[in-house]
Amino acid sequence: SENNPTMFDGNSGQYNRTLKEGLYSDYSNRDALLELVRFKSSTEDGWVSLASYKERMKSDQKSIYYITGGKEEVLKASPLLGAYTKRGYEVLIMSDDIDDIVISQLGFYKELPLKAINKSGAVDDLKEDDEKTKESKESKALIKKIKKALGNKVKDVVASTRLVDAPAVVVVDENDPTVQMQQLLKMMGQDQGEEILPILEINLDDPIIRKIETSDDKEYIEDLSSVLLDQALLSEGVMPKDPVAFTRRLQSLLAR
Repeated sequence: SENNPTMFDGNSGQYNRTLKEGLYSDYSNRDALLELVRFKSSTEDGWVSLASYKERMKSDQKSIYYITGGKEEVLKASPLLGAYTKRGYEVLIMSDDIDDIVISQLGFYKELPLKAINKSGAVDDLKEDDEKTKESKESKALIKKIKKALGNKVKDVVASTRLVDAPAVVVVDENDPTVQMQQLLKMMGQDQGEEILPILEINLDDPIIRKIETSDDKEYIEDLSSVLLDQALLSEGVMPKDPVAFTRRLQSLLAR
């Protein structure tokens, strides 16, 4: 890979999955395999290595960031990328169905944390102290309102410091599989036991979120909150659980 990086990167798509399977199963050779694995990137063309990512990191960057689940084009369009792009942070695009399992169990690369931006563990990296104060003062009542409207559809509702253009996005707890991985496991017939619920991350400055905040109409709040959740799932390439209910609520909102 060092003698002829262009040729090696050109063949990465062919060998990547085998190398990743080795990362999961061949612990004794993990460090060597990790140098050979390649990923797509939010900022670079073609394939990139973890070593080259590390060289491009910003001086204030705390972790190596990546996003897993779904197709490459869906991941590159994720609303979560906006805040990282704005700061000049590169995000690795991991669209292989085994990435969520393999990369999450690595934890670190050369003492740098590997953090999935679509999991809750990466949220605090972009927070400033004044943003944490803002969240505690301004958003408690709004979050409580949306939580009540969504009921058992979500694990939690949290205020976002990362969303730029989107009103909301779904993430999962640090140790939970992504929504896409959950769907894959279901297709494979693997019973996960108790259902793993997503976390809805909301953009407090978005006009749609403000409409929920200022409304006292229970039905309107429930419809808008449910549509927000379903649209956030659709943005990640995941179909809503109840497409008929989604369509009905959307029609109701459009008719207002």
